[in-house]
Amino acid sequence: MRRQVLRVKGCFAGSKAENLLEQGDMVLAINKEPVTCFRDIEHACQSLDRSNDSDGRLNLTIFRQGQEIELLVGTDVRDGNGTSRAISWCGCIVQDPHPAVRALGFLPDEGHGVYVARWCHGSPVHRYGLYALQWIVEVNGKPTPSLDAFVDVTKTIEHGEFVRVRTVHLNGKPRVLTLKQDLHYWPSWELRFDLETAMWRRKTIKALDSGVL
Repeated sequence: MRRQVLRVKGCFAGSKAENLLEQGDMVLAINKEPVTCFRDIEHACQSLDRSNDSDGRLNLTIFRQGQEIELLVGTDVRDGNGTSRAISWCGCIVQDPHPAVRALGFLPDEGHGVYVARWCHGSPVHRYGLYALQWIVEVNGKPTPSLDAFVDVTKTIEHGEFVRVRTVHLNGKPRVLTLKQDLHYWPSWELRFDLETAMWRRKTIKALDSGVL
């Protein structure tokens, strides 16, 4: 059997391992059992589900800077469903950051629930420069740490009003910009994925003639 060792390439931002494991750590053992392949890690994680007294943590033996270190590292349960909610506002699509974004290892401290994934040509966000790859952390001075908080703030903004938006880019740089809301051509709406029916459902949040829903 070919001898090999697994190396930590990075940690998901917001995960329980983020502040414990470092890039370049060599994983030697889990719960005192040698680890030589990904399947060994899968077996160790699956054993947590079968254990009644487990606290969801694994005892990892790692090799870092010439020393063996033992760490108790918590695990995160992920459903694998991916994005289940997205909101269109002023021509940009915002959502909770998907796994590929978290895998880059950065989330803003101000809040990370409103990530700009896409934008549309000709929209207010296009004209005023609110592009993808950044988080909206504040609208008109009010924090927006989650999609619900973002909806609560933006649904009170009327057609034609100027909006002050504070963002944090994927590279960590903050920015403040102002844009003008256009509910006539760019109403606010939401898409939610229904797990029971496996269908997406669309709901208008605010349009020029509909008011607030």
